[in-house]
Amino acid sequence: MNAGAAEFGVMLRQARKSKGMSQAELGGDKFSGSYISHLESGRRTATPEVVEFVSRRLGLSPLEWGVSAKTDLGRPVTGDLIEDLLIAERAWSDHDWTAALNHAEQAAEAAAAVGDWDREWESRYVMGQAMFASGDFAAAAQLAESLADHRTANRYPVARAQALCLASISHRASDRLGRAVALGARAVEVAAALPPIIQAEALMALVSAMSEAGHPASESAPYLDRLEELSAELTSDHSRGMIAWAIGTAEFVAGDVAAGIAHHEQAQKLLDARRDLRLWSRFQRSAASCLLGAGITDGVAELVRTASLGIEILGNNHDLAELRQVEAQLALHSGNPEEAVRIASEVLADPVLGAKELSRSGTELVLAQALAACGREEEAREQYRIAAEALEVEGRLAAAAQAWRRSVGQRTQEGL
Repeated sequence: MNAGAAEFGVMLRQARKSKGMSQAELGGDKFSGSYISHLESGRRTATPEVVEFVSRRLGLSPLEWGVSAKTDLGRPVTGDLIEDLLIAERAWSDHDWTAALNHAEQAAEAAAAVGDWDREWESRYVMGQAMFASGDFAAAAQLAESLADHRTANRYPVARAQALCLASISHRASDRLGRAVALGARAVEVAAALPPIIQAEALMALVSAMSEAGHPASESAPYLDRLEELSAELTSDHSRGMIAWAIGTAEFVAGDVAAGIAHHEQAQKLLDARRDLRLWSRFQRSAASCLLGAGITDGVAELVRTASLGIEILGNNHDLAELRQVEAQLALHSGNPEEAVRIASEVLADPVLGAKELSRSGTELVLAQALAACGREEEAREQYRIAAEALEVEGRLAAAAQAWRRSVGQRTQEGL
């Protein structure tokens, strides 16, 4: 610990307390409370810019502390920056999202303080990944969009494409499908001349958003063809498995069940559970949902059991809500609509799994279908109305139209 930093930290704490300010209040919208805490403990060295900022917030002159805003208090923060960034990336790989977010934020603040904008971008991108993985999709989307316009992203197309991909999948996860499609398209445009792995990531973000938004299969077809071409250029089985998953899901949505099954079987062989158990579990849930959507129950119970092993341990609230939704679908398709009503109702009533920021439309729709299967037509029509409104808000307009028809007693071709 640098002696100058420790002395400054003591004076900073005394000055802050004399003003009756919390650490978060002192940091304002520039530095987190945790960063101020590190300054006060001497674990972080204040740069001239930091000294000037906190002095202004406290209504003091740096000279009152015996330092000048133009004088550094000790060694550069570069070492701390790299250390925090490495810890953040390790925590992210270990699924410790809170630690990853905190250390990445500290690294970003340290980088900004010394004008290292590339490291700041990198640190904030790790923050966005941690937000997404923990289920804070709205915050991840907002941060990722800002990173797409960052000075580093304007210099490096790879950084811009990565930020746009993260923004697209975050908006899709938070059911802002129109925005997800628009950002996915921008990512594909930026990635056009980049390495195959970056192109593939952008294309997967786009086709996934288009499928969920109900775009015609003809619109997605060119992008799916390009993904098939890129898959042959990749050397990683896991990456090719991700592509097979995305293509298969899009084919299920388009009604090409045989092709969807074939691609999902390919993904099952290529994806590596040892590399990412949570992602592997999410694939099992996704495959089960696609089969049920096609009216197929064979093998679904095993997929759901496999999915629950990882999701119950590593999944976020969004993952758990989707797992329960599939369990309700399975009960409905297995001839037990009463159990489907119970599961869906419990999810929607749960203060966590049924929260508005999580995707509710799918569960609302399963509940409506289950009520109808139980012969509770009046309740089912009202539930279809609720599901239709939720689907409209999320941009799932074709599904919303079908739900609206059922809400007034009209049957659809798909028998919703």
